[in-house]
Amino acid sequence: MERLMLKRSSLSDKIINYIQLQILEEKVNPGQMLPSEKEMCDLFSVGRSTVREAVKALVMIGLLEKKRDGTYVKEHFDFAFRSPVDYKLILKQVSEQDLLEARRVLEVQLVGLSAKRATPEDLQAIHNIMERMEQKIGENKLEDYIVDDVDFHLTIASSAHNTVLTQQIMTIRGLLIDFQKRLLDLPIIPKCHQYHCLIYEAIRDRDATKAQTLMLAHLEEIEHTLNDMSKDKP
Repeated sequence: MERLMLKRSSLSDKIINYIQLQILEEKVNPGQMLPSEKEMCDLFSVGRSTVREAVKALVMIGLLEKKRDGTYVKEHFDFAFRSPVDYKLILKQVSEQDLLEARRVLEVQLVGLSAKRATPEDLQAIHNIMERMEQKIGENKLEDYIVDDVDFHLTIASSAHNTVLTQQIMTIRGLLIDFQKRLLDLPIIPKCHQYHCLIYEAIRDRDATKAQTLMLAHLEEIEHTLNDMSKDKP
């Protein structure tokens, strides 16, 4: 990678674009290790936090991966090269309200498509995740439950078999996990799991309208609970 001089504005965005361009132009290849964090700081004339922010975003959308000995370009990736606007989501420069609105738009539509299109394999995958979530609740492993919770929603999205819509929700997986972790301090997880069971049953029964109604109610209950929590804060 060649030395690059950057201005102070949007440094992480420029590093993201630069790394993407290096891969697109095959100057850096799948499976290749990137320079070390220190070397990238020297290359871009920036601090470690800026490099870490850019690398974190690229890892979260699946272009790079962290290994014990360094950061690598993934061998296989199936995402579209994105603009800095997309990375503002990944880097959490997005409001909670915006995320909730996006989920209502995307997930309500996706669950309806899932009810119409899910294959037997899709249904089994959703059911397996539900069983894992129930086990985590029983063992009080709630942080692990949150990861399965997000995967439950993403598996439903995948079972809609719409590449564009599914990719949109997959992009914000990291944001969803961080958002859901806020629920750990609230007595809402058992209720969430009840909704998950009902949503799964509606998908299994091919009832798209019911699945969409349940998904909307599920997301709205989370929103109302978080709003109530905010009001109770001094």
